[in-house]
Amino acid sequence: MRPRFFKRREFPVPTAWAWCVALAAIAALLLVFIFTIHSFLAPVNPVSSRIMVVEGWLPEYTLARAAEDFRSKGFRLLIVTGGPVEVGHFLTGYNSLANVGAATLRKLGIDSSAIVVVPAPFVQKDRTYEEAVSLKHWLLQSSTPEKSLTLYSIGCHSRRSHLLYARVLGREYTVGIVACVNRDYDSRHWWHYSNGVRAVADETLAYCYAWVFSLFAGD
Repeated sequence: MRPRFFKRREFPVPTAWAWCVALAAIAALLLVFIFTIHSFLAPVNPVSSRIMVVEGWLPEYTLARAAEDFRSKGFRLLIVTGGPVEVGHFLTGYNSLANVGAATLRKLGIDSSAIVVVPAPFVQKDRTYEEAVSLKHWLLQSSTPEKSLTLYSIGCHSRRSHLLYARVLGREYTVGIVACVNRDYDSRHWWHYSNGVRAVADETLAYCYAWVFSLFAGD
């Protein structure tokens, strides 16, 4: 008997109807993603707190929104975070984005006595995480009894900031989030704008990375 190296087998293949159903399911998932991803990445969920935390690198119109809310919503302490200034340090004299943001907020009418500057050191990656770590160190060293705060960020960067700040501060603190509007595009139709597509794509990937990173990162 001659040896056989191959044998015939039958196996099922998708029919045209199966391919149609699969493509329809993929299209439905894509539509759900398009219409819901931005609201997921840009949450607005403040908590009852007397502490506002603002990322100092935010554009001036966002800082103006934060200053308005600080005056009208019962906040008493405004903490500004941010890493080193990489462009303009020699012209402005400010060595951190936290200082730049604080100076802008003072120009917007916030009393200096209510502002705390918490600069973060230079890092090549995970800057938001490092800003959160610097904030936690300040909170632990300060005498404030507050255990809740509301973080102000911008657009679809906000979900990632909230994740990292909440993970770093731990269960001892309650962290709210306010995603201020990004004027670079219409968030309701972000897919019509190149800035919107880039922002959503970048922040979706960055959020997934941050979620995994935060599971293993220490203080």
